[in-house]
Amino acid sequence: MESRGYRPAGPLLDISLITGRMTEVFLPHWICVDDVRKPLEQFAVLHMDDCGDAVEKVSEVSPSHVKLAEPVFSPRAVLMRAGFPVKVYCNMLLYRTNTAFLTLHVYLIPRDPALQQEMDQRETSYGYKVIRKPDPDMPLKMFDDFVLTADLESAEVCPERLKLRYNPTRPNFFEVYIKNPETDFQMKLLQAKQLNPVWTCALRKDEYQKTEERKGGATGVAYSHQVKHYVEEHPSPLTQTAASLRSDREKLLEVIGDLKQQDLKRFRFFLRDVEVFVCRADGGAAPLRITAGQLQNADAVDLVDLMLQTFSQQAVEKTKEILRKIPRNDLLEALSGGSS
Repeated sequence: MESRGYRPAGPLLDISLITGRMTEVFLPHWICVDDVRKPLEQFAVLHMDDCGDAVEKVSEVSPSHVKLAEPVFSPRAVLMRAGFPVKVYCNMLLYRTNTAFLTLHVYLIPRDPALQQEMDQRETSYGYKVIRKPDPDMPLKMFDDFVLTADLESAEVCPERLKLRYNPTRPNFFEVYIKNPETDFQMKLLQAKQLNPVWTCALRKDEYQKTEERKGGATGVAYSHQVKHYVEEHPSPLTQTAASLRSDREKLLEVIGDLKQQDLKRFRFFLRDVEVFVCRADGGAAPLRITAGQLQNADAVDLVDLMLQTFSQQAVEKTKEILRKIPRNDLLEALSGGSS
């Protein structure tokens, strides 16, 4: 649809009519129409069938739906003309990972129920926990940059900025890392240019703690302090792994940051073919890779963030494999000498 000058403006729905004849249908969209001049000229509907894809005019536009008269049912979706910025209503999706310390995945996506369902299924298949929170009340402008903050000094948020895009296959997300939080805290989403809060969320201790961490009541709290002192003096493999991930971020950035423009281009080329497999809840394996769209124009900082988010502990080894192919054995030796 982009080649025809349109962008997605609503979920793709597979509609079939069992019997009878439908005179009109109302299809949902996530566009804020307040700033859209002549919306009837800007909106359209995608019609997919065996003969190909077609774009049809709409007969009415409301704040939440478009009206299509005498429809022939098939997979359909609301479209909008591309070429000018629009505001969209968004969802904030939060997931608590099962790592040693508190790590949250926070997605900012247009209000697409199909995409939210897919993200829920994908994240829970890794054993992650869904945390439901209210969505932003105000519409947000597409392609604007946003910043996520947490009011704890130990909180680390990566990447620093996230651009609001619609990616139906692999949307990007904020990773929030907090080591040993012991209290409620607040997160805010801000516009990068104006730093105005557009979304606020209070995350309570009972919501982000794992089930096993909540067992034991007051006795468990007192015991946890004893365990904390012991762990600091006798770090476990999990603790060492979490610490190594943080140091790996610095090492990867130092190595990839040394790549000249041509080497960086080759690095991105080989990175497209790298994938890892993670276990699903059903016992199978799901492949993870960085898409070509994410790699386009990605600098050294973006590449490090993408690799750690996607490959986690395998990011260093995958970097070594690519450095061998470039080849940059000097950087390979530097990474091997100091890698955890």
